[in-house]
Amino acid sequence: MKIIYLISKYATFFGALIKGLWEHIFCGIFKIFVEDARYLQPNELCGHVEHSLSHNRAKTFFSIFIPSLINAVLAFFLCSAGFTGLFVLKVAHTNAMFWIYAVLLYLGISFLCNIFPLVEDAMNNWNLIYGVKLSEEDKKLNEEIKEKIKANKAFEKEQKKLAKEKGKPFKPSAKEDIGIIKSQSSIFTKIILFIPSVVLYAGAYLEKYAVTFILSVIAVAAAIII
Repeated sequence: MKIIYLISKYATFFGALIKGLWEHIFCGIFKIFVEDARYLQPNELCGHVEHSLSHNRAKTFFSIFIPSLINAVLAFFLCSAGFTGLFVLKVAHTNAMFWIYAVLLYLGISFLCNIFPLVEDAMNNWNLIYGVKLSEEDKKLNEEIKEKIKANKAFEKEQKKLAKEKGKPFKPSAKEDIGIIKSQSSIFTKIILFIPSVVLYAGAYLEKYAVTFILSVIAVAAAIII
């Protein structure tokens, strides 16, 4: 299956390059460390960039969702234009517009076959949203941390008030490292992100096994025959 995957990526190299570029850009925006920025290479990373896995839910979700959405939108418009010209309007191959429509269709399929993230990234997103469960010990630790944060804020507020009464500038004390509050996704987050997360997860496997590429080839062949 790796051979078929690589064939699909190199056959649709334009979409693979652009998808890798989007991933690279949004890893930079969300400050996710990129380990390997080669967009076309002879392995499962072809069409992607290798980056560290983020443990931040928002960064993880949007860093894979936005590049996928951009390529999906481009695929829709380009495929629609190319398909309409070639198979609905049936522009003759002697017409110069035929080749323009053919290029638009190719570019559309190229983007269509490079929509979804790596399986590893899709799994990380799913686990962060739906796999984190807090133990009773974690919940107790959360409450202790929250109380400490609340006490620190109250103390700082009182110090600020006293400094103002004495007419002196307020100098906040060095912040104490009180740890990180562990959390799991809210039910609202789980509901809102369920459908896009499922689509990203399932689509990552479809793209891994070149199913999107094979279906695209079958669809074009069927349209030509019909």
